[in-house]
Amino acid sequence: MRVIRRWLIAIVAAAAVLAMVGMNGGSVNASTRPVTKGTLRPAIHLSHGPKANPQGIPVDYSGNWSGYIALPKTGATKTFKYVQASYSVPSVNCSVTNYAFSYHWVGLDGWTDGTVEQDGVGSFCVSGTPDYFAWYEMFPAGVTEEFSVNPGDAITSSVTYDGSGNYTMQLTDQTSGQSFDVGTTCASTCDNSTAEVITEGYTSSPYNGTADFGEEHYDSAEVQNAGGKLGGLTNTKWSTIESIALGGTTGDIDTAPGPLFKATDESAFALTWYREN
Repeated sequence: MRVIRRWLIAIVAAAAVLAMVGMNGGSVNASTRPVTKGTLRPAIHLSHGPKANPQGIPVDYSGNWSGYIALPKTGATKTFKYVQASYSVPSVNCSVTNYAFSYHWVGLDGWTDGTVEQDGVGSFCVSGTPDYFAWYEMFPAGVTEEFSVNPGDAITSSVTYDGSGNYTMQLTDQTSGQSFDVGTTCASTCDNSTAEVITEGYTSSPYNGTADFGEEHYDSAEVQNAGGKLGGLTNTKWSTIESIALGGTTGDIDTAPGPLFKATDESAFALTWYREN
């Protein structure tokens, strides 16, 4: 049984083409990132340390990630081979966040190691103009932008590891019918140590922080470990972390996920934007 989508799909004008802008780049520090086709790159989790959680799921306050992460569990899961979720392309309010961005994606790795195998959608504000696109990345290799998308489009994306060094990056825009299905290999040494469903944003010149996307809904989220066990983001076979993104200058919450809901072997949660930085 699939989790029912709980958001209203907005119908808006097609996205404008992203202006090509110069910016700094890097793999761990957001202030030293490389340029990739004029866009900022998603990257590994920038830790702010663990905290307590009233929901019973441990929380980590991150510098760039907001969402849920499945991790290994002693005597059960050691690694993961699959993650997928359904979500929308959120409309960004560029009158509020003139120079800002957000990525919404699923992936393997990145929480405790230096690679991420990921795909999803990007929502950018460049000089007050919105731009939306579908992409994948084998971090620390560069982002590949596949096609433009529109705010409100229904997206399903997944990352699959075959156990022999090969990855399949799949994304389908259910609204427009566009899709990609790409086979690739790891750019470095991929541990497949975590599986995650994440929204990402942060400050990095010339961007002021995370674009105002209002609220995102992730539905039908599934994870599979190397042993073949398929389940939601919470499962008896693996551990789970909730990540909340803090501002880079004040330490206030930029974005945060709501409670994690479960239906059969799938998960769902809403994720809310609070401030740019």
